[in-house]
Amino acid sequence: MKSKFLLLLVCMPFFVFSQGKKASDYNYEVQFLRTGIRGTELFKVFTYGKNEKECFELAKEDAVRAILFKGIPGSGSGYAMVTDPEALTKFSDYFKNFFGSSGKYLNYVAISNDGSIAEEDRLKVGKKYKIGVIVSVQKSALRKELEAAGVIKKLDDGF
Repeated sequence: MKSKFLLLLVCMPFFVFSQGKKASDYNYEVQFLRTGIRGTELFKVFTYGKNEKECFELAKEDAVRAILFKGIPGSGSGYAMVTDPEALTKFSDYFKNFFGSSGKYLNYVAISNDGSIAEEDRLKVGKKYKIGVIVSVQKSALRKELEAAGVIKKLDDGF
């Protein structure tokens, strides 16, 4: 009995840390600012990280994730682009590559402010920072990418 408990105790970290990030692991807030030119939209993304540099990188991914899976209240389309609740599972390989380091999502997002953060957009929350970053997302081009990959239906496919 004691050896089974010891084996379980030794193996537990491998099970816990081998699991990938779940949707609930992403902690961010998005505020719609305005629609830009040629299918782009501007958001302020409040993201949490160990330092300012990490927050800047996470803000890009968080902005794309918000458009794809949550929708942005106040924007022209307040609904999520990916409407299938099982899409993350069905297209797990696609999304793993899409959001991986140097992933395709970086082609559709850019930091819009010059790297300066307003004082009211920089908070220390426990051991982490919460930083508001203005991000521009090429929503039209992102939609075309997902349509070409078969993740979402084309708008002209009908109902």
